[in-house]
Amino acid sequence: MEQRDYLLRQIQEMGLFLAKLMQRLHKRVEQDEEDQLLAEARDAFCVQYGWDLEELLFLDDRSFIGLMDESLLADEHYETMASVFELLGDHALEHQTLLRKELYLHKALLLLTYVERKSQTFSLSRRDRIARLNVRLNG
Repeated sequence: MEQRDYLLRQIQEMGLFLAKLMQRLHKRVEQDEEDQLLAEARDAFCVQYGWDLEELLFLDDRSFIGLMDESLLADEHYETMASVFELLGDHALEHQTLLRKELYLHKALLLLTYVERKSQTFSLSRRDRIARLNVRLNG
């Protein structure tokens, strides 16, 4: 029972962290502070997980999903993390290369596709997001 409570707290804390991160990133976009968007995400990933965002971008798919499996505890976490990568990809072109934009969007697609395969819950919105990202990446 105690172990189950601990796991539930971990799931809730992770969800709260990701929700707050998305809120901070959206606030940066709304306040036209997109130049600080990447720094905000980079700092949050480093503090919360010890991850380097640059290293995440260039990890091969299997290693990336393996790392996410170690850290993300619920389907919603994967979807929110995908939203973070998608948001970074949407705003990467203004400050970075087209390759970086594609890498962010690819990571978002990878997370959504992975959760779609492993989840037992059908999500029309998730499938719609996967289709839109496929179109954006594959023209």
